[in-house]
Amino acid sequence: MKGELESLPVTPFGRLRLLFLDLHLAGQLGKNAASYTANAFRRIVPTDTAPVVVVIWSKYAAEIVDTDLPQEDQETEAALFRRTLLGAEPAYEGRVIFVEMPKPMPDDRPDNWVDDLKQAIDNALVDQPAIAALWAWDALVKEATSQVTTSLTSAAQTARAGTALSLGDGLKTTLQKLTAAQGEADLSAQTAPFHMTTVLSQLLIDQLELAMPAAELTDHGAWLAEAPNPAPSAAFRAKMNSILLASDLAPGTTPFGPGTVYRVTNDAAFLTAFGKDKQTFIDHCFGKGAASPRLTAWRTDVRPILVEISPVCDVAQNKRIAASLISGLIVPEAQWDCIKTNVPSITELPPFKIRWPTADFGEQDAKLIVAHFFRLSIPTATPSQWLAPWFRLRELPTTSIRNSNSAQFARVGYVSVG
Repeated sequence: MKGELESLPVTPFGRLRLLFLDLHLAGQLGKNAASYTANAFRRIVPTDTAPVVVVIWSKYAAEIVDTDLPQEDQETEAALFRRTLLGAEPAYEGRVIFVEMPKPMPDDRPDNWVDDLKQAIDNALVDQPAIAALWAWDALVKEATSQVTTSLTSAAQTARAGTALSLGDGLKTTLQKLTAAQGEADLSAQTAPFHMTTVLSQLLIDQLELAMPAAELTDHGAWLAEAPNPAPSAAFRAKMNSILLASDLAPGTTPFGPGTVYRVTNDAAFLTAFGKDKQTFIDHCFGKGAASPRLTAWRTDVRPILVEISPVCDVAQNKRIAASLISGLIVPEAQWDCIKTNVPSITELPPFKIRWPTADFGEQDAKLIVAHFFRLSIPTATPSQWLAPWFRLRELPTTSIRNSNSAQFARVGYVSVG
């Protein structure tokens, strides 16, 4: 790209790892050039980018901007650009790794200039082992994806054996059969892409496991095995748990999909469904006692939810008549010490960050709890207007809640004489 603003993308590129940057985009030098180049950079690289190496590849990079300044105050064209960019967008700090290289004319480039570039990038990453590890993992995933494609192509050759099918038709048959096997009775034009993604993801994981131990990653084993110093903050742990435990809802997914978390939008409908009003349920989960002065704030701060826990196989086979839901609460950090604990009828997940703010609950750290006595079945064919999909728990946290619920309903009582 030459840097003309009208030629730049409307939306910055999301998968950049390496970018060559010429400081002479505007045909001038100094502050105007730095500002112009920074504006062009912001149109190309998103502020939330994964780490990207930017090679300042310009014959002007080392030139002093203003030689009249005292020597200690002088800065190069490259330094001026970096300061201008980070001043305009502080979010780039740490995400953009700068490397400087001279830009000789094509006829003057040494034969080993590519090797010099690789070495310069390696030198820039010496103190960035985590970025190097992520790049190695990224390359490993690409190689694993290639292996999946190769194995599917081999299967496609088998599918077309003895027929007039082309290789493309054989691949089509292969993907159709895989998608049907994953989707079973839940197969439709709307759900098929999700089922294909699911089954191919499983094949990808197989290839990644077969690729280990990969030398590119085992080189990072020593520091990966060390305990972080300093220890991560509670906010960091909550954000990581948000990634590990929950995700956004994909558009077009199965209604009442397992793990879906719903907000309660109608108190009267909650009363009709459970035979208990919302406040009774909220108080049931309060651990400080009815006389506690904390009860009022608890009632105000927590948010009732329902979590869908139907077995995945029932959904896939389209045998489910009713969705199985358990009522629970989203509890903000200020109320964590008020959660009723040490009772088997309440299951509590680790703290995680709510990344999907609503009108009455902002983005913040929270805990999700469910109360197993408040269980509900709703016909899947009947829309429930009082339940608003919020986000989705991943498969294993959902399974944990489902197993705890099954254990509660598998308890037995018997008479004995001591």
